[in-house]
Amino acid sequence: MYVRRERFFLPQEVLILSVMISVTFFYRSPRKTGLSIEGIFSLVSDCLKDKVIVKSFYCDSAQSNVANTIEAGKHTSDVNHITGDVHYLAIGFKKGKNILTIHDLGHYSNLRKKSFIRFQFFKWFWYKLPLLNLDIVTVVSNFTKEKVMSELGVPESKIRVVHDPIKPVFKFTQPMPRRDKFHILQVGTGPHKNLKGLLDAVKGCQQYHIDIVAYPNESDLQLLNAAGVSYTVYNGLTDHELYMRYVECDILFFASFHEGFGMPIIEAQAVGRPVITSGIGAMKEVAGETAALVNPQKPEEIRAAIDWLYTDATYYNQLVELGRENNLPYTHEVIAAQYLQIYKELTAQ
Repeated sequence: MYVRRERFFLPQEVLILSVMISVTFFYRSPRKTGLSIEGIFSLVSDCLKDKVIVKSFYCDSAQSNVANTIEAGKHTSDVNHITGDVHYLAIGFKKGKNILTIHDLGHYSNLRKKSFIRFQFFKWFWYKLPLLNLDIVTVVSNFTKEKVMSELGVPESKIRVVHDPIKPVFKFTQPMPRRDKFHILQVGTGPHKNLKGLLDAVKGCQQYHIDIVAYPNESDLQLLNAAGVSYTVYNGLTDHELYMRYVECDILFFASFHEGFGMPIIEAQAVGRPVITSGIGAMKEVAGETAALVNPQKPEEIRAAIDWLYTDATYYNQLVELGRENNLPYTHEVIAAQYLQIYKELTAQ
Protein backbone atom coordinates (compact mmCIF):
# COMPACT_ATOMS: atom_id res chain seq x y z
CA MET A 1 0.00 0.00 0.00
CA TYR A 2 1.38 3.39 -0.99
CA VAL A 3 1.50 5.98 1.74
CA ARG A 4 1.92 9.62 0.71
CA ARG A 5 4.33 11.49 2.88
CA GLU A 6 4.23 15.26 3.04
CA ARG A 7 7.53 17.13 3.02
CA PHE A 8 7.67 20.07 5.41
CA PHE A 9 10.53 22.56 5.25
CA LEU A 10 12.00 24.20 8.30
CA PRO A 11 12.58 27.98 8.00
CA GLN A 12 16.30 27.43 7.46
CA GLU A 13 15.60 25.01 4.62
CA VAL A 14 13.21 27.43 2.98
CA LEU A 15 15.95 30.05 3.04
CA ILE A 16 18.43 27.66 1.47
CA LEU A 17 16.00 26.53 -1.22
CA SER A 18 14.97 30.03 -2.18
CA VAL A 19 16.83 31.66 -5.04
CA MET A 20 18.74 34.78 -4.07
CA ILE A 21 18.48 37.71 -6.44
CA SER A 22 21.68 39.02 -7.99
CA VAL A 23 22.60 42.71 -7.90
CA THR A 24 25.37 44.25 -9.96
CA PHE A 25 26.82 47.52 -8.71
CA PHE A 26 28.20 49.61 -11.56
CA TYR A 27 31.04 51.98 -10.64
CA ARG A 28 33.12 54.61 -12.37
CA SER A 29 36.76 53.69 -13.01
CA PRO A 30 38.87 53.22 -9.86
CA ARG A 31 40.74 56.33 -8.79
CA LYS A 32 43.19 57.38 -6.11
CA THR A 33 41.07 60.25 -4.83
CA GLY A 34 37.37 61.01 -4.61
CA LEU A 35 36.40 57.56 -3.35
CA SER A 36 33.16 58.65 -1.71
CA ILE A 37 30.85 56.78 -4.11
CA GLU A 38 32.89 53.57 -4.02
CA GLY A 39 33.20 53.75 -0.25
CA ILE A 40 29.46 54.24 0.21
CA PHE A 41 28.44 51.27 -1.89
CA SER A 42 31.18 48.96 -0.68
CA LEU A 43 29.55 49.34 2.75
CA VAL A 44 26.12 48.63 1.29
CA SER A 45 27.28 45.59 -0.70
CA ASP A 46 29.17 44.16 2.30
CA CYS A 47 26.00 44.40 4.39
CA LEU A 48 23.95 42.65 1.70
CA LYS A 49 26.33 39.87 0.66
CA ASP A 50 24.38 37.27 2.70
CA LYS A 51 21.03 38.48 1.35
CA VAL A 52 21.71 38.96 -2.36
CA ILE A 53 24.35 37.80 -4.81
CA VAL A 54 26.62 40.84 -5.15
CA LYS A 55 28.52 41.56 -8.35
CA SER A 56 30.60 44.59 -9.29
CA PHE A 57 31.50 46.24 -12.58
CA TYR A 58 34.11 49.02 -12.83
CA CYS A 59 34.49 51.20 -15.88
CA ASP A 60 37.86 51.09 -17.58
CA SER A 61 39.43 54.55 -17.80
CA ALA A 62 41.44 53.40 -20.82
CA GLN A 63 38.25 52.71 -22.75
CA SER A 64 35.77 55.18 -24.22
CA ASN A 65 32.37 55.79 -22.69
CA VAL A 66 30.84 53.89 -25.60
CA ALA A 67 33.08 50.87 -25.00
CA ASN A 68 32.32 50.91 -21.28
CA THR A 69 28.59 51.13 -22.01
CA ILE A 70 28.72 48.11 -24.32
CA GLU A 71 30.78 46.11 -21.83
CA ALA A 72 28.52 47.06 -18.92
CA GLY A 73 25.53 45.71 -20.84
CA LYS A 74 27.18 42.28 -20.77
CA HIS A 75 27.32 42.24 -16.96
CA THR A 76 23.71 42.89 -16.04
CA SER A 77 21.93 40.90 -13.31
CA ASP A 78 18.46 40.62 -11.80
CA VAL A 79 18.96 44.17 -10.53
CA ASN A 80 21.42 46.67 -11.99
CA HIS A 81 22.46 49.58 -9.79
CA ILE A 82 24.53 52.42 -11.23
CA THR A 83 26.12 53.94 -8.16
CA GLY A 84 26.67 57.41 -9.60
CA ASP A 85 28.78 59.50 -11.97
CA VAL A 86 28.57 57.03 -14.92
CA HIS A 87 24.86 57.48 -15.57
CA TYR A 88 25.31 56.87 -19.31
CA LEU A 89 25.86 53.14 -18.71
CA ALA A 90 22.09 52.70 -18.47
CA ILE A 91 21.83 53.36 -22.21
CA GLY A 92 23.32 49.88 -22.75
CA PHE A 93 20.93 48.12 -20.37
CA LYS A 94 17.77 46.29 -21.29
CA LYS A 95 14.66 47.75 -19.75
CA GLY A 96 13.63 46.39 -16.37
CA LYS A 97 15.15 46.30 -12.86
CA ASN A 98 17.57 49.20 -13.34
CA ILE A 99 18.45 51.77 -10.66
CA LEU A 100 20.53 54.94 -10.72
CA THR A 101 21.74 56.88 -7.69
CA ILE A 102 22.02 60.63 -8.27
CA HIS A 103 24.18 62.31 -5.63
CA ASP A 104 23.68 65.92 -6.70
CA LEU A 105 23.02 68.13 -9.71
CA GLY A 106 25.77 70.67 -9.03
CA HIS A 107 27.78 69.95 -12.17
CA TYR A 108 24.59 69.85 -14.25
CA SER A 109 23.55 73.30 -13.03
CA ASN A 110 27.02 74.82 -13.37
CA LEU A 111 27.55 73.48 -16.89
CA ARG A 112 24.29 75.00 -18.05
CA LYS A 113 25.69 78.44 -17.21
CA LYS A 114 29.01 77.86 -19.01
CA SER A 115 28.47 76.08 -22.32
CA PHE A 116 25.23 75.44 -24.19
CA ILE A 117 26.70 72.69 -26.42
CA ARG A 118 28.45 70.80 -23.61
CA PHE A 119 25.38 71.17 -21.43
CA GLN A 120 23.10 69.65 -24.10
CA PHE A 121 25.47 66.72 -24.58
CA PHE A 122 25.70 66.16 -20.84
CA LYS A 123 21.93 66.48 -20.35
CA TRP A 124 21.08 63.87 -22.98
CA PHE A 125 23.81 61.29 -22.41
CA TRP A 126 24.03 61.53 -18.61
CA TYR A 127 20.35 62.03 -17.85
CA LYS A 128 17.66 62.07 -20.55
CA LEU A 129 18.62 58.89 -22.47
CA PRO A 130 19.71 56.86 -19.40
CA LEU A 131 16.45 57.73 -17.63
CA LEU A 132 14.51 55.95 -20.39
CA ASN A 133 15.97 52.62 -19.18
CA LEU A 134 15.68 53.27 -15.44
CA ASP A 135 12.92 52.02 -13.18
CA ILE A 136 13.95 53.79 -9.99
CA VAL A 137 16.15 56.77 -9.21
CA THR A 138 17.54 57.02 -5.70
CA VAL A 139 18.72 60.37 -4.35
CA VAL A 140 20.66 61.16 -1.19
CA SER A 141 18.43 63.94 0.14
CA ASN A 142 15.00 65.49 -0.26
CA PHE A 143 16.77 68.59 -1.53
CA THR A 144 18.26 66.58 -4.41
CA LYS A 145 14.88 64.92 -4.97
CA GLU A 146 13.24 68.29 -5.57
CA LYS A 147 16.05 69.24 -7.96
CA VAL A 148 15.71 65.98 -9.92
CA MET A 149 11.97 66.50 -10.24
CA SER A 150 12.18 70.14 -11.31
CA GLU A 151 15.36 70.05 -13.42
CA LEU A 152 14.93 66.65 -15.08
CA GLY A 153 11.18 66.10 -14.96
CA VAL A 154 11.47 62.74 -13.18
CA PRO A 155 8.09 61.85 -11.59
CA GLU A 156 8.02 61.58 -7.82
CA SER A 157 6.72 58.00 -8.03
CA LYS A 158 10.03 56.96 -9.59
CA ILE A 159 12.25 58.51 -6.89
CA ARG A 160 13.35 57.08 -3.54
CA VAL A 161 15.34 59.04 -0.94
CA VAL A 162 18.17 56.97 0.56
CA HIS A 163 20.79 58.89 2.51
CA ASP A 164 24.50 58.20 2.35
CA PRO A 165 25.83 55.96 5.14
CA ILE A 166 28.65 56.90 7.45
CA LYS A 167 31.73 54.70 7.43
CA PRO A 168 32.43 52.75 10.66
CA VAL A 169 35.93 54.27 10.85
CA PHE A 170 34.41 57.56 12.06
CA LYS A 171 34.03 56.68 15.72
CA PHE A 172 33.40 58.96 18.66
CA THR A 173 36.37 60.39 20.55
CA GLN A 174 36.42 62.92 23.33
CA PRO A 175 37.09 66.51 22.17
CA MET A 176 40.69 67.66 22.21
CA PRO A 177 41.97 69.54 25.29
CA ARG A 178 42.01 73.28 24.70
CA ARG A 179 45.22 74.35 22.94
CA ASP A 180 46.82 77.66 22.05
CA LYS A 181 44.93 77.58 18.76
CA PHE A 182 41.28 76.63 18.13
CA HIS A 183 41.39 74.30 15.11
CA ILE A 184 38.74 74.76 12.41
CA LEU A 185 38.53 71.97 9.84
CA GLN A 186 37.33 72.58 6.28
CA VAL A 187 36.82 69.68 3.85
CA GLY A 188 37.03 70.77 0.21
CA THR A 189 37.91 74.05 -1.49
CA GLY A 190 35.69 74.02 -4.58
CA PRO A 191 33.98 77.33 -5.38
CA HIS A 192 30.80 76.22 -3.59
CA LYS A 193 32.67 75.24 -0.40
CA ASN A 194 32.91 78.88 0.70
CA LEU A 195 36.53 79.05 1.80
CA LYS A 196 36.47 82.80 1.25
CA GLY A 197 33.52 83.16 3.63
CA LEU A 198 35.47 81.38 6.35
CA LEU A 199 38.59 83.45 5.77
CA ASP A 200 36.62 86.72 5.78
CA ALA A 201 35.12 85.64 9.10
CA VAL A 202 38.40 84.86 10.89
CA LYS A 203 40.73 87.30 9.13
CA GLY A 204 43.56 88.34 11.44
CA CYS A 205 42.35 86.18 14.36
CA GLN A 206 45.45 84.62 15.86
CA GLN A 207 43.47 82.32 18.17
CA TYR A 208 42.14 80.33 15.21
CA HIS A 209 43.95 77.81 12.99
CA ILE A 210 42.47 76.36 9.79
CA ASP A 211 43.07 72.75 8.72
CA ILE A 212 42.09 72.14 5.10
CA VAL A 213 41.54 68.73 3.50
CA ALA A 214 41.61 69.52 -0.21
CA TYR A 215 43.76 70.47 -3.17
CA PRO A 216 43.65 74.27 -3.00
CA ASN A 217 44.46 76.09 -6.22
CA GLU A 218 46.66 79.15 -6.53
CA SER A 219 43.75 81.50 -5.90
CA ASP A 220 42.83 79.62 -2.71
CA LEU A 221 46.41 79.81 -1.46
CA GLN A 222 46.51 83.54 -2.09
CA LEU A 223 43.36 83.98 -0.02
CA LEU A 224 44.81 81.86 2.77
CA ASN A 225 48.09 83.78 2.85
CA ALA A 226 46.29 87.12 2.83
CA ALA A 227 43.95 86.21 5.69
CA GLY A 228 46.56 86.50 8.42
CA VAL A 229 45.68 83.17 10.07
CA SER A 230 47.74 80.01 10.39
CA TYR A 231 46.70 77.04 8.28
CA THR A 232 47.72 73.53 7.25
CA VAL A 233 46.77 71.74 4.04
CA TYR A 234 46.24 67.97 3.85
CA ASN A 235 45.37 65.94 0.75
CA GLY A 236 45.41 62.41 -0.61
CA LEU A 237 44.22 61.06 2.75
CA THR A 238 43.08 57.54 3.55
CA ASP A 239 39.86 57.08 5.51
CA HIS A 240 41.85 56.66 8.71
CA GLU A 241 43.93 59.76 8.03
CA LEU A 242 40.75 61.75 7.38
CA TYR A 243 39.33 60.38 10.62
CA MET A 244 42.39 61.70 12.45
CA ARG A 245 41.79 65.15 10.99
CA TYR A 246 38.35 65.11 12.59
CA VAL A 247 39.80 63.83 15.85
CA GLU A 248 42.39 66.61 16.00
CA CYS A 249 40.07 69.48 15.07
CA ASP A 250 37.82 71.45 17.41
CA ILE A 251 34.99 72.19 14.97
CA LEU A 252 34.04 71.52 11.35
CA PHE A 253 33.20 74.43 9.05
CA PHE A 254 30.92 73.28 6.22
CA ALA A 255 28.87 76.32 5.25
CA SER A 256 28.75 75.63 1.52
CA PHE A 257 26.54 77.44 -0.96
CA HIS A 258 25.07 74.12 -2.10
CA GLU A 259 25.55 70.39 -1.50
CA GLY A 260 23.78 67.25 -2.64
CA PHE A 261 24.08 65.77 0.85
CA GLY A 262 26.95 66.91 3.07
CA MET A 263 28.85 63.82 4.24
CA PRO A 264 31.40 65.77 6.35
CA ILE A 265 28.53 66.91 8.58
CA ILE A 266 27.71 63.43 9.80
CA GLU A 267 31.35 62.33 9.79
CA ALA A 268 32.32 65.16 12.14
CA GLN A 269 29.27 64.57 14.33
CA ALA A 270 30.07 60.85 14.55
CA VAL A 271 33.56 61.69 15.78
CA GLY A 272 32.10 64.12 18.31
CA ARG A 273 32.91 67.51 16.83
CA PRO A 274 30.44 70.42 16.51
CA VAL A 275 29.54 71.57 13.03
CA ILE A 276 28.91 74.99 11.52
CA THR A 277 26.93 74.59 8.32
CA SER A 278 24.54 76.46 6.06
CA GLY A 279 20.92 76.84 7.03
CA ILE A 280 19.84 76.01 3.49
CA GLY A 281 19.27 73.03 1.20
CA ALA A 282 20.59 69.56 1.94
CA MET A 283 22.89 70.84 4.70
CA LYS A 284 19.97 72.05 6.78
CA GLU A 285 18.12 68.83 5.98
CA VAL A 286 21.01 66.65 7.16
CA ALA A 287 22.00 68.69 10.23
CA GLY A 288 18.62 70.00 11.34
CA GLU A 289 18.95 71.65 14.73
CA THR A 290 22.04 69.62 15.65
CA ALA A 291 24.54 72.11 14.17
CA ALA A 292 25.16 75.85 14.19
CA LEU A 293 23.27 77.04 11.10
CA VAL A 294 24.49 80.20 9.37
CA ASN A 295 23.89 82.19 6.23
CA PRO A 296 26.90 81.25 4.04
CA GLN A 297 26.77 84.69 2.44
CA LYS A 298 27.35 86.48 5.77
CA PRO A 299 30.87 86.24 7.28
CA GLU A 300 29.62 88.02 10.40
CA GLU A 301 27.24 85.13 11.12
CA ILE A 302 30.05 82.65 10.55
CA ARG A 303 32.33 84.58 12.92
CA ALA A 304 29.62 84.74 15.60
CA ALA A 305 29.10 80.96 15.42
CA ILE A 306 32.84 80.27 15.66
CA ASP A 307 33.28 82.66 18.59
CA TRP A 308 30.29 81.11 20.40
CA LEU A 309 31.73 77.60 20.14
CA TYR A 310 35.17 78.91 21.12
CA THR A 311 33.98 80.64 24.27
CA ASP A 312 30.94 78.67 25.44
CA ALA A 313 31.78 75.13 26.60
CA THR A 314 28.14 74.38 27.42
CA TYR A 315 27.00 75.17 23.89
CA TYR A 316 29.96 73.25 22.47
CA ASN A 317 29.09 70.11 24.45
CA GLN A 318 25.41 70.46 23.60
CA LEU A 319 26.16 70.31 19.87
CA VAL A 320 28.44 67.32 20.43
CA GLU A 321 25.60 65.33 22.01
CA LEU A 322 23.01 66.45 19.49
CA GLY A 323 25.35 65.45 16.67
CA ARG A 324 25.81 61.95 18.05
CA GLU A 325 22.04 61.46 18.15
CA ASN A 326 21.73 62.81 14.62
CA ASN A 327 23.95 60.00 13.31
CA LEU A 328 21.62 57.14 14.16
CA PRO A 329 19.68 57.12 10.82
CA TYR A 330 22.93 57.13 8.83
CA THR A 331 24.53 53.83 9.86
CA HIS A 332 25.47 51.57 6.96
CA GLU A 333 23.19 48.81 8.29
CA VAL A 334 20.15 51.10 8.13
CA ILE A 335 21.01 52.38 4.64
CA ALA A 336 21.73 48.87 3.28
CA ALA A 337 18.34 47.68 4.53
CA GLN A 338 16.67 50.52 2.63
CA TYR A 339 18.42 49.56 -0.60
CA LEU A 340 17.49 45.90 -0.07
CA GLN A 341 13.85 46.90 0.22
CA ILE A 342 14.11 48.71 -3.13
CA TYR A 343 15.70 45.66 -4.78
CA LYS A 344 12.89 43.46 -3.45
CA GLU A 345 10.33 45.96 -4.65
CA LEU A 346 11.77 45.82 -8.17
CA THR A 347 12.04 42.03 -8.40
CA ALA A 348 8.53 41.57 -7.02
CA GLN A 349 7.01 43.58 -9.85
